Amino acid sequence: MRKYGGQICVGLLGAAVAFAVFGPGDAFVAVDVADGVDPFRKALSQLGVLYIVAVLVERSLEVLLKAWRQGGKIRLEGEAQSAGEDGRAAAEAKLRQYRVGTQRRALLFGLTLGIMVSLFGVRLLGSIFEFGAGTPPLQRDLFQFTDVIVTAGLIAGGSATIHKAMALIEDLLNPNRTRAKDS
Repeated sequence: MRKYGGQICVGLLGAAVAFAVFGPGDAFVAVDVADGVDPFRKALSQLGVLYIVAVLVERSLEVLLKAWRQGGKIRLEGEAQSAGEDGRAAAEAKLRQYRVGTQRRALLFGLTLGIMVSLFGVRLLGSIFEFGAGTPPLQRDLFQFTDVIVTAGLIAGGSATIHKAMALIEDLLNPNRTRAKDS
C-alpha cells in the first residue's frame, strides 16, 4: 500500500474529474446566496461552510493516516529507544524521515479530497461572483477551474488556514460597519 499511495491519489482524482465531466451536469453547482447581500458577507458565509468541510477532511485524514502509518511509527520509535548511543542518531533520523513522509501523504490526500469536494460543488469563489449573460464559456470554465483549485487548496490547508481567512474578512468588515454607523 505504501508503494502505491501516489497512484491511489491520482486514481481517485481521475475518478472525481471523470464524474465531474461525464456526471449529471449542473446538479452539483453551489447555490447562490440571495441578491443584495454584501460580497464580504457571502465570502464569510462560504468560508464558514469550508471551515466545517476542512475540519471533517482533517479528522478523516487523521484517522486514515493513523490506521495506515501508526504501526511503522511505533516500530521506528521502539528502534530509536532501544538503539545504543551509536545507532540512536541514525534511528531518530529514520523516524524524522518517516514523519516527513506521513506529512507529505497527508497533504497529498488532503488536496485530493479537497479537489473532490470542490468538484462536487462546495466552492468559494463561485458563490461570491456572478457571470453576465455575455460571458464567454472559456472564461466561465477557467473561472470554475480556478475556483476548484483555490477551494481545494483551502480545504487541504486545513481549518486553521480558513479560520485566518475568516478573521481577515471580519477585520475588513468591522471598520466598514463603524463607518456606516457613523454616517
